[in-house]
Amino acid sequence: MVNRPSPVLLSVVIPALNEADVIERTLKTLLAQEGVDEIIVVDNGSDDGTARVVGELAAVHSKVELLFEPVRGIAAARNAGFDKARGEFIARTDADTLVADDWSAIIREFLTAHPETAAVTGLCTYHDSPIGFFLKFGQWLLIRRGKLGGRVGNMYGPNMAIRRDAWLRIRDDTQVRADVAEDLDMAICLSKRGLRIDQLTNMRARTSARRRRTNPRRHWQFQMIGLRTLRDHGIEPRWVDRLVVLGAWASHTVQWPIYRFWDFHHHRFSIHPGAERVSAIGE
Repeated sequence: MVNRPSPVLLSVVIPALNEADVIERTLKTLLAQEGVDEIIVVDNGSDDGTARVVGELAAVHSKVELLFEPVRGIAAARNAGFDKARGEFIARTDADTLVADDWSAIIREFLTAHPETAAVTGLCTYHDSPIGFFLKFGQWLLIRRGKLGGRVGNMYGPNMAIRRDAWLRIRDDTQVRADVAEDLDMAICLSKRGLRIDQLTNMRARTSARRRRTNPRRHWQFQMIGLRTLRDHGIEPRWVDRLVVLGAWASHTVQWPIYRFWDFHHHRFSIHPGAERVSAIGE
């Protein structure tokens, strides 16, 4: 009797740039889930040992595979991983994100039960923030009021999944410039083709708040990337889009003084908390 390999239902793609200090915990969280069939880490030019950490895990876990993408940017790294993925469903998360224990099961079950849905996205809170309880409370309140969940027009990069056949339909429509909001770009590409995106309030992940260390000037530039992505698709931002951007920037600016002195590694305040996170977006 010939033992045939099991079919791959869920692949997980992780773009990574200089994440040696955090990616092992992310990978072990995914490896603990039976619903994850394949994990593809796409190193996007790291020089801190990220490839070594992933390679050591890949040597003992057949589910883990390491790719290299020299073109800088999350979109280019994501596309390389999605193109390599063998799963019927392809999920994406970040190297500093910890998905919930039932994350893979929720993705598999929902997409299997709802063939009309092309992609799903979930909610994220923080695992290393001194004030993360505000975000948790805000999400709880919005869920109670019925403001979250159901069909949406956007996705959140650290917590999303797409059907492979939907990806193949939009793959050539997506942009690969570094200064593009890749998750918004993908969502627009899906919407233009009439493909449904659902937000699942029970699809949970906890990401790092390290981005909150970014100074307000650079964060404003980051927020502008979303509006630019809309214009790239011929969509003129509405006043509500501009208001959301302004609100997000204002919220970040208010919190920034707190995070300036927060040591994300030791989870304590410090006068020497370390350098801010460098993102591949806009670089």
